[in-house]
Amino acid sequence: MPFDNLTERLKIVAVSSLSLCRGNWGNNGLKKEEAIDPKIGWRPTFFLKPSKYLIVAVEVDDAIYPDSLRGAADDIVNHDFPICAYQACSLDVYQSDPQMKRVNALRNRGFGLITVSTEGEAIVRDFAQPLAQFISQEKLDGLLKALSPKLKVKFKAAHTTYMANVGQGLQEAGQIIEAIVLSIAEHAQSATIVGSGTINKSTAEMIDRLYATQAFEPHRAALGGTRNFVKNYRNIASHPPKDPKQAAEKIRKCKEGFVAAIQLASQLKEVAERLGYRIKIA
Repeated sequence: MPFDNLTERLKIVAVSSLSLCRGNWGNNGLKKEEAIDPKIGWRPTFFLKPSKYLIVAVEVDDAIYPDSLRGAADDIVNHDFPICAYQACSLDVYQSDPQMKRVNALRNRGFGLITVSTEGEAIVRDFAQPLAQFISQEKLDGLLKALSPKLKVKFKAAHTTYMANVGQGLQEAGQIIEAIVLSIAEHAQSATIVGSGTINKSTAEMIDRLYATQAFEPHRAALGGTRNFVKNYRNIASHPPKDPKQAAEKIRKCKEGFVAAIQLASQLKEVAERLGYRIKIA
């Protein structure tokens, strides 16, 4: 029988959490106590494939954030198939975690959490995104530190979208960069540093016009980085993946782009400050 290697207590957790996951994600591709792939050093208690581009895998263990998940994290992130990873544990173990230290360690690294009561009631405490997509709140706060309050709010909203839909979240972050470039170009056009009609051009063309002026010569590194961002990340969301590998690559590239957008916003903010420009974003 499945789950025979578990204690009676953990069998209840496994059976109940599996029932919950079937209700949430269906029964497609269900495997119990099998490896997802030989390249991943982890045999989850069970996993299923709710879509052709996603695996949901669950580790049943009453040691919150067990070594099996710690060790598998890098393998999961780099695997050519998006994986959402969860731990399922007993409700009393969850409730007895001192100051939620281990629970927070689990969630801050992108893992989801399911708890099961002694009566077998299973609840998803934290939903997980594909681990390759995850940007922790700690990392986000560090990236946003140099930004103005308004830009922080904009990127936090984009991050909320990103956590639900990686492509749309990147699009929102890209729109913030485009708005900053437009604001800088408006100042430069008003000062006749660039020609009239500049602000009616595409973001890439605005950057090119700014880059070509003497006034922006000290700031070409930031402008060049922004130009590369527009080229490399602007249209990722519009290209649907054709297989799991492409889906995983898209997720990793969207994460890379989202982080790059925040870093560029910080650089462009510094450019504006040095030129005495005020960034205006609706």
